[in-house]
Amino acid sequence: MTEVVGFGLAGACVALQLQAHGKKVRVVDDGRGGSSAVAAGLVNPVAGPNFEPSWEVAEAWAVALPFYRELEKLTGQSFYHDVPILRLWRDEKDRAKFVRKQERLESWIDQVTDEGVTWTGGGWMDVRSFLRVAKDVFLGRGGEWSRETKGGTQIRCTGAAGLIAREFPGVEHRSAKGEILTAHVPGWHESRILNRSGWVIPIREDRYRVGATYEWDNLETGPTPEGREKIERLLGTFTGRDFQVIDHQAGIRPIINRSKPVVDYHPEMGWMVNGLGSKGVIYAPRVGLEMVAREV
Repeated sequence: MTEVVGFGLAGACVALQLQAHGKKVRVVDDGRGGSSAVAAGLVNPVAGPNFEPSWEVAEAWAVALPFYRELEKLTGQSFYHDVPILRLWRDEKDRAKFVRKQERLESWIDQVTDEGVTWTGGGWMDVRSFLRVAKDVFLGRGGEWSRETKGGTQIRCTGAAGLIAREFPGVEHRSAKGEILTAHVPGWHESRILNRSGWVIPIREDRYRVGATYEWDNLETGPTPEGREKIERLLGTFTGRDFQVIDHQAGIRPIINRSKPVVDYHPEMGWMVNGLGSKGVIYAPRVGLEMVAREV
């Protein structure tokens, strides 16, 4: 029996991939949820201010997208949404930086305008909906569920909580707290994901997810007035319309090595799968296959 400890993005994908390849799997989860429960679910192939493709994004997404689509087809539930991402120019220097790198980014470029560059292959996932679907599928295939460990080979997918608790000796992390708002912007009708020093994701009916902050030193959980104020100012850089904040969430991103997933083994603790950071939607299904390949 293989025990997968934690059922966020990493744990769900590891459990389902192992199960699909004939392994008997028990999920151990206390139901409290981690950063995945409040994740934005953004899939951006070219992230950050320097127009750098995410690490091995093409290879990882070639595994992830079919994995998600198969679950949607199996269950009749829709949780991943293809949406173009408009990376707005910050200034002329920013645009010049893009031009210098344009040739190596061609596979992700849909169009370039005076407004910015539109990336193809992006979108967002309703992570909460995915986790509900993943649990139903896992249990429907005969998987076990427990609030405490019972024995067997362990794969610890415990995210930031596990890193902060130093479950695995010698694993250094640089986790970051992030805050996200959901806002209603009447009459805006923006259908693209907008990205520039932050992002706006259209959800439905003029509701938008907006973020995100990065707090490296104070990892206390929970939203803050300072975080809300910062994101409200950010939203104001995308639209001059009035808006109403309808939700405010915070979580801690598990980061070890620039959001590259880390798979490690410790004789006393078993396996660790962690460090997916804000790229969990992209990397989690591939990490699941990695555990299959290691014959855990």
